[in-house]
Amino acid sequence: FAEDYFDPSLLASDVSGQEVAIDLSIFSRPGGGLEGERDVSIYINGQFYTRKQLFFKNGEKGALAPTFPSGFFDPLIKKNTIPGFYIGAQYTADNIIKIIPYSSVEFEQVTSRVDISIPQAYLSSYNQLKSNPESWEYGVPAFLMDYRFSGNYNKYEKTTTKSQYALFNLGVNALAWKLRTNASWSAFETSSLYTQSSTSSANFYNTYIEKDFGKFRSTFKLGELNTGGMIMEPFSYKGASLFSNDEMLKSILRNYTPKVIGFANSQAVVTIRQNDRIVYQTNVPAGPFELNDFYISGLSGDLVVTVKESDGSEHSFIQPYSSLPEMKREGVADYSISIGKLDSGNNYHNPTFLYSSLSKGIMNGVTTYGDLLLAERYKSLGLGSTLSLGILGALSADVSLSQANKNNENYSGQSYGLKYSKSQVSTGTTVTLATYRYSTEDYYSFREFASKSSSLDHLWDNKIKNKMSLSLSQSLGEWGYLNFSGSQQEYWSTKTVSRNASITHSFSWKDIYFSTAYSMDQSFNSTWKSSVNHRIGFYVSVPLNKFITSQYNRNMSLTYRANNSNDKVSHMTNLSGEIPETKATYSIGRGWGNNKSDDNRSVSLNWQGDLINTSVSYVKSNKNRTMSYDVNGGAVIYPFGAAFDSGSVMNGVAVVETPGTKGVRVQQGDGQTSFLGTAVVTSLDYYNENQINLVPDGLPDGITLTETSKRTVPAKGAVTLLRFNTLKGSQVVFSLQDDKGKKLPFGAIVSLDNNDIENTGIVGDEGRVYLAGIPEKGKLIASWGKNNSCQVIFNNIQQSDKKSGVIFEKNLVCK
Repeated sequence: FAEDYFDPSLLASDVSGQEVAIDLSIFSRPGGGLEGERDVSIYINGQFYTRKQLFFKNGEKGALAPTFPSGFFDPLIKKNTIPGFYIGAQYTADNIIKIIPYSSVEFEQVTSRVDISIPQAYLSSYNQLKSNPESWEYGVPAFLMDYRFSGNYNKYEKTTTKSQYALFNLGVNALAWKLRTNASWSAFETSSLYTQSSTSSANFYNTYIEKDFGKFRSTFKLGELNTGGMIMEPFSYKGASLFSNDEMLKSILRNYTPKVIGFANSQAVVTIRQNDRIVYQTNVPAGPFELNDFYISGLSGDLVVTVKESDGSEHSFIQPYSSLPEMKREGVADYSISIGKLDSGNNYHNPTFLYSSLSKGIMNGVTTYGDLLLAERYKSLGLGSTLSLGILGALSADVSLSQANKNNENYSGQSYGLKYSKSQVSTGTTVTLATYRYSTEDYYSFREFASKSSSLDHLWDNKIKNKMSLSLSQSLGEWGYLNFSGSQQEYWSTKTVSRNASITHSFSWKDIYFSTAYSMDQSFNSTWKSSVNHRIGFYVSVPLNKFITSQYNRNMSLTYRANNSNDKVSHMTNLSGEIPETKATYSIGRGWGNNKSDDNRSVSLNWQGDLINTSVSYVKSNKNRTMSYDVNGGAVIYPFGAAFDSGSVMNGVAVVETPGTKGVRVQQGDGQTSFLGTAVVTSLDYYNENQINLVPDGLPDGITLTETSKRTVPAKGAVTLLRFNTLKGSQVVFSLQDDKGKKLPFGAIVSLDNNDIENTGIVGDEGRVYLAGIPEKGKLIASWGKNNSCQVIFNNIQQSDKKSGVIFEKNLVCK
């Protein structure tokens, strides 16, 4: 077939009537376009990889195709797997398709996206990362702060107590380094007829600096830290740590997922469900299939696999799934190395130590892990493994050996641990986690070794002999769920046993929620004398807006709660809802019981804004009057700007700027730019590409956005700045002609002169061009062809006729 052809002379001629030389052949083929460099997002097998500037040429088939820089594919391809692939070479899209079997490269001009498809067998482990670390953005220098101010005024008979509290989470970002610390301040004042006292205190804690090393999927920290604790108990210390960062991993690799193995008789669709929710769906060819490239949340819940054949027939099977926190995918490894000094207070020796841990998924369903700790007069080694038992659940076992010299005596001991998890779909029973640990009398954990106290001084310093815990859930169908949790702990130096247990039943009936609970715990005083506390509770919540339709009962609910704690009975009713046309909520409560002190009335008001959260409350009881307040939010200060938000900013944010313009809505988070022209986006996928969109609807009069979407790849903790320029002025359609009355040619470029922001348009039919942000008077410059240009002077633009908010200026002369 002949190629499509369009006569350019029908589109463009200059004002003298001569044909303008315009080459449109590049547009005559699908995918063709102007050659040159473009900033694009690159995806590997549908997953974002990096943002890069690539050079594009019209390829063999006429479509624009990228040329990849030297070494681009080196970290992606396994060594010695593809004949003809050379390290450090430069490849075009056409080259790479020929060299890598079953590969493809596609470019979408509208979204500036390049999709590369490479068979998984050729990809290296570097592909475990969410994206290429070279694309990670560490943002602008910034000061970050989460704050909370709260206060309480209490009057009991003739005694008045006032308290003030302030909590700050603080951070400073500079280059790729991040400093974090917490600060608190508190003040208390008590006064009565004869006495008056006041105290105040302030301190800093959890101070550290950190930096990512993406090439090694690692993060370095220095300061006041905590160990993770694979087998050994975690502890606080002052020092340094280098550890693998799971947040840099692709989401499907962060949790263990079993291999789903099945058979399709034809081209089929495989759907995997967990707890009646679709978690994965894909097409498979006829024959055996093996799937594990999907993500599962939670530690249990068997998978129902349905294979739908091409003739419409279906067959299903159950893939047992139970997991444990230590389990990892095959090939995924985590490590940590820490050095420092124990930081557990004045009751400890706080020795210097070296700690390391390692875990790896060595095959499907099997993970091995271990940790090592070395200190003066103390050393410990732990080894463990997890195993998927299929329909029997998941099991882990570990052993830890310790050698300690304490009070000039040598001790060698062992600690053994077991964990188990199981889900049974047919009965609805889930053993969320069952654990057991036994330690010999001469086994010392690191904190037990470092303690200055004798094991008989306090119960909390006593050496643990064994401890066990169990959490399970039973589905009762339409009657809800029954949950149980319990634990028990025994000690070597006393026969005292510490126990606690709770059981809860919850269900819903016609949108009304019911819950009943029982709990028991055993507590001890300083002489180890025990007491058992029993609590029984009942709770019901009625959503009134479901039964009474009115504009004044928006999200209104009525709740009732009853508790019996060691024969002390209390009741509480509460009415809550939203105030119409505001961001405020209210709560009105009434309490009573078999004690006069339980008789109370309360009212509270909460307001959650875009920039700040506030709440106030008042409680009146028999002899008490209490008033309290709470104010909290977050702030980011960066060079030449600031932004505020009602949520936390410490994990990093994207700051949206619309200079000089407030009230522009941001699609992510549903906030809007403040009076400073800034807004904060906190819901980011760190180390991955995020698209931030502005909503052009409802913009202030005379404001036009030059773009409504930007992309960012933020590292965790970074403050990335996204500036959306706005044009201030009228939206105008100009009809342009020369002094002889001939319309300007199609395709001519028209620009607003002396404008800080580039403001251009392209002339269309009948010499018309649309431009936004046009002032009352100014100058336009038009150009076309190689050497053709002219100027338009306009005045009193706001006095022109308007139609649908757009001004039409007719027959302006371009000279």
